[in-house]
Amino acid sequence: MNSMDPEIYLRTLPAVRERCSLVYDQAERGILTNFDLDSAKFDDVVHYVAGIIKRDFAPNYGDIPPHGRWGNFEAGGIPRIQNLLDEWTGVAKSEVVKRLVDLFLVSVLLDAGAGNKWKFTEPKTGFSIGRSEGTAVASYYVFKSGILSSDPSNPYQVDAEALKTLNIDHVLQEIQHSESNPIDGSVGRVELLRSLGYALEANPQFFGSIGRPGNMFDYLLQHSISRPDGRHLVALPTIWEVLMTGLNPIWPKGRATVNGVSIGDAWPCSSMPQDGEEWEKIVPFHKLSQWLCYSIVVPLERYGDIVFTEKDTQTGLPEYRNGGLLVDLGLLKLKPAVVEKGLANYKVLGVIKEDEVPIFLPDDDVVVEWRAMTVCVLDKLLPLVNKDLGISGTKDELILAQLLEAGTWKGGREIAAKLRPGSKEMYKKSGAKGNTAVRRLMTEYKQLINDGPDGISAGPIDEDNFFEWECLIQGPEDTPFEGGVFPATLTFPSDYPLSPPTMKFTCDIFHPNGIQIIHASLIVYKDGTVCISILHAPGDDPNMYESASERWSPIQSVEKILISVMSMLAEPNDESGANIDACKVWRNDRKEYGRIVRANVRKTLGL
Repeated sequence: MNSMDPEIYLRTLPAVRERCSLVYDQAERGILTNFDLDSAKFDDVVHYVAGIIKRDFAPNYGDIPPHGRWGNFEAGGIPRIQNLLDEWTGVAKSEVVKRLVDLFLVSVLLDAGAGNKWKFTEPKTGFSIGRSEGTAVASYYVFKSGILSSDPSNPYQVDAEALKTLNIDHVLQEIQHSESNPIDGSVGRVELLRSLGYALEANPQFFGSIGRPGNMFDYLLQHSISRPDGRHLVALPTIWEVLMTGLNPIWPKGRATVNGVSIGDAWPCSSMPQDGEEWEKIVPFHKLSQWLCYSIVVPLERYGDIVFTEKDTQTGLPEYRNGGLLVDLGLLKLKPAVVEKGLANYKVLGVIKEDEVPIFLPDDDVVVEWRAMTVCVLDKLLPLVNKDLGISGTKDELILAQLLEAGTWKGGREIAAKLRPGSKEMYKKSGAKGNTAVRRLMTEYKQLINDGPDGISAGPIDEDNFFEWECLIQGPEDTPFEGGVFPATLTFPSDYPLSPPTMKFTCDIFHPNGIQIIHASLIVYKDGTVCISILHAPGDDPNMYESASERWSPIQSVEKILISVMSMLAEPNDESGANIDACKVWRNDRKEYGRIVRANVRKTLGL
């Protein structure tokens, strides 16, 4: 291994290949945990991928564009980027480059799986499209709308201030999300953009004083070598440092950390050598950062007079198109016990089983192993596909970015559609929104287990039903509630996190339970139901007692709910009370109030 600290090493591009190769070594020895490698199928994969490329590009292989977001913007044969450039006639060249970087970065972050139901209908052309191309076109219009800029004089800008204050409804309206046209993970996309705003603001060395993605252009030029032809040589690791360090804060809690540093898209894998330190079991991928890098390099080279060196340090992207191709063609085969586990997950997730395809969560060991194998197999496919195409050693020899663009990604999509035309139509019994809710709740559950605050715990009562949770809240220190453990339940709606859960204590609790909602005070009704601002439906209060910022929003979480309730236990508001008796005792006899609360504490402990 490189002599650098592990938290630094694992975030480098060389680490991706090096760590994934350790998993591939296990595959060649036949001792992977979840998959078997059928090397006899390599020829089938090569011929299939080469056949896709021949069909679409032969004999003009040199015309294959590199993998990146640019091609998605051209969906339907409409030159949208060129249309933008035509609008920007007279704009300084450096500003044009910055605008393109702004657009591409935001577009990539919005490019999560959209689901099969959602489509974006282009306002001017009426062209309707879904999937990655749809999110690209949607992000194009979000960018053009000006809502990502805080500068009225330059709507074609993305900056930290605008991102931090993004209105969820405005973004969802721009991407045409609705009950009849739902996009998977709609709220998560907006949350990611808000997080991006804080990351940009925190890294002015890369993004300037206003926190603008496009300002990385200035940074790259400062770290370049000028050529006689006026172009600038920039080592790819330079832009990689910008993306990995500058955007590190956008990663959610719960991801792998080493020495307190978030590693990002990196996960422990059981097929890694297990006899070293804990960090040595981690396989990094940095798929989103690599997708960003592939995408942003294109406009920087085309319009910024930059020539990037060391491009071959990037790896293939380990995602479901590239990786799915390898499974669908039989090169990678799930072991029988793993198949059974994946089929059992239908019950856990509460989805209707449309076929016999096993399903797993993104952080499952089988997915991590699959992704590591995908990185290595893509590297091995490149020379074999070039040989099949007859272009090895010629000027048209494909680079990895071209193989991804014209072969494996496209081929993975086509074979998946052929073999499983309905595989993306699996919805929760309570609807597609329910499936999104389960995934969000699973994520929150794991975060609470791995990094939950002191004094609270929560999780599903039955892991076959993620919509009913039990919670335990410890009494705050230096209050009469200290030492108590107060059980409660949380019931989540099928459209969580768009709508809040309901909370109910399942024990006796003596509290003034003030109802001055403007102070975010706690109410516990006689049946134990909890009323607190954070649990009120999102939007403005029809009674005008509280602001929208005090009410529920999809960026809230179970953790924030329980912390708010714990805080209210410690700081009663007796201006108006749901429990009049408690209010009176609190106001008139604090000693008696403490005695009653402590008696309830002993009761909760069974004393």
